[in-house]
Amino acid sequence: MDDKNLNTKEKILSATIELYGIKGDITVREICEKAGVNVASVNYHFGSKDNLLKEVEKHYSRLLFNIQNEIIMDEVKEAREKLIDWADALMKFVLDYPALIMLVTNLVLQDESYNPEIIDKFLGSIESKKNIQNIIYSITNIDDKEILNFKYMQLFSGVIGPIVFQMIPNIKDTNKVFMDLNNEEERKRYIENLVDTIVKE
Repeated sequence: MDDKNLNTKEKILSATIELYGIKGDITVREICEKAGVNVASVNYHFGSKDNLLKEVEKHYSRLLFNIQNEIIMDEVKEAREKLIDWADALMKFVLDYPALIMLVTNLVLQDESYNPEIIDKFLGSIESKKNIQNIIYSITNIDDKEILNFKYMQLFSGVIGPIVFQMIPNIKDTNKVFMDLNNEEERKRYIENLVDTIVKE
């Protein structure tokens, strides 16, 4: 965004989104330096740093939702390709923005009443789940709702599980056991195999 065309509130939000995407946890002073505003501006426009971070969470949640929705609703892609692209986009998004998981966790721990938008729009979305199940059905013709639910769970956990292991190497030496998901070819082969396993009747 061009800072000249942003008001103070937008400058603060834009700076926070950019900084959080790069380094994760940030201070109000870092945000203000990046935005070119004074510290009081954060409290004036957002009330608190936590409220500002909630807006950041909403931004990334909407971004993920739009990416995923565009893939699911694509009328040109074949069903198998949609599942592969959906899984790959989700995996790549979390790898690109690993701080998002910590952000959501911290916001919920600090405010139990807070309902992260990522839950509403994505993780807990019945509509998204049904859309994926419909794609699986279009390939397999399985109409048993329980089996379709199992297959959705297998696909979702098959994407999220490896991401967790990808983050562990920073703490433990598990990179010799699990694959490098940042390697695009290796990640794509894994996802294709995952999808093919799930859509087998």
